[in-house]
Amino acid sequence: MATVVLDPGHGGSDPGAVNGARRESDDNLRMALAVGNLLRCCGVNVVFTRTGDTLVSLAERSRISNNARANLFVSIHRNSVANATANGVENWVYLNPSTQGVNSAYQVLNRIVAAGVQSNRGVRRGNFSVLRETQAPAQLVELGFISNAEDNRLFDARFDAYAHAIASGILASLGIRCQGVNTGTAAVSPPPPPPVTPPVPPPGSGASAATIRRIQQTLNERYGAGLSVDGIWGPLSRRALVRAYQIELNSMFNADLNTDGVFGPLTRAATRLVRQGDRGNLVWILQAALYTNGFPANPDGIFGPLTAAQVRAFQSSRGLNPDGIAGPNTFERLFT
Repeated sequence: MATVVLDPGHGGSDPGAVNGARRESDDNLRMALAVGNLLRCCGVNVVFTRTGDTLVSLAERSRISNNARANLFVSIHRNSVANATANGVENWVYLNPSTQGVNSAYQVLNRIVAAGVQSNRGVRRGNFSVLRETQAPAQLVELGFISNAEDNRLFDARFDAYAHAIASGILASLGIRCQGVNTGTAAVSPPPPPPVTPPVPPPGSGASAATIRRIQQTLNERYGAGLSVDGIWGPLSRRALVRAYQIELNSMFNADLNTDGVFGPLTRAATRLVRQGDRGNLVWILQAALYTNGFPANPDGIFGPLTAAQVRAFQSSRGLNPDGIAGPNTFERLFT
């Protein structure tokens, strides 16, 4: 019997993203329970990291999955950014995922898209703790933006369809047929091939977390970010990196930006091109942004051929012109 661990993100004193009275932790739990009911009806052994409004640490979530010897780990979240127009669904896998993990992420995402969404943001790679520390193939689904009114309307109106889509994708990736859940191919275009995996340290080496810690430490020392140097790349670290970018634009080009850590229209307008041969803090920020998006360019402040290759790989994965030059479109995608 296959075992699937469903992980409703946040909970308890950590509500996740909030929009008015709406809390991400509540949406995550409702969806996970609905998906779990469908899977159990199909004979799957379902383990939840939480079944109520309780706080569960990131380490404990991975421990639950590892102890259960899960065949698949699926974390369910809602996205959120300051820009209320941002929308769409995406699915995250680890920096160097297994082929099974990538395939499963596409199986789930494509079915959600077929159920009806504003936009498909694709399968992406990140250094989230639950993806890094979980031994089973793992994915983190972002079911639209809680900060976007239409994504919230779709989440409510198509709740059952989304639950069915996630369950269907899980079953299909495990090779399980079930009369109650259609696991046929989703009625969308075939998924694009996964982006070429950049060279990354082997699992368990600790080097990925070490690089994240080095980035966080540099942000603290150079820009007074005040981050916890924990090797976990979350919203506070990302905001600190954007703030560092704004500080550099102000210092180097008198951009007169509000250093709020939000990549908005004014920051985009102040963006300068960064290309091969450049050196300095802007290059370091670009490399750090690439690394934390799953495209490991060594953050050394030198824009050489390897950094150019990672810029092109990132641009291709986001549907941008892969020219290897980091401009407004590339920085916007890296930061948002």
